[in-house]
Amino acid sequence: MTNILVTAMLLTGGSAVVTSLTGVPTAAGCFLLPIGVVLYTMFGGIKATFLTDYVHTVMILIIIFIFAFTAYATNEILGSPGAVYDALVEASKRHPVAGNAEGSYLTMQSREGAIFFGMYVPFPSLRISLTSLE
Repeated sequence: MTNILVTAMLLTGGSAVVTSLTGVPTAAGCFLLPIGVVLYTMFGGIKATFLTDYVHTVMILIIIFIFAFTAYATNEILGSPGAVYDALVEASKRHPVAGNAEGSYLTMQSREGAIFFGMYVPFPSLRISLTSLE
């Protein structure tokens, strides 16, 4: 049941993107997206699927590194990892996080973190079930 709900959420989200980009109705997008995936896999095979997943992962990692470098090294406000650390310490003094050690954003001792690790990490199906309810 969870897989059906997650699949429906992914299809609805994907069709919403297609709707906003092209103007295609959302219901049509829900039918066209799986057809496109099936045709792509049929003609390209699973090898093509793995290849495109690899290429997309590399592209996403490059984009993440560019944004991280821009934020941590060249940004006028932050400029360095030390400045980011100082900004997070100052922010935790102004707006402490309830349940974290000393209200810090930079702690490994938090109640929510323990709950996350204790429930989500060992049980992936529970993670999908709980996140689909949010």
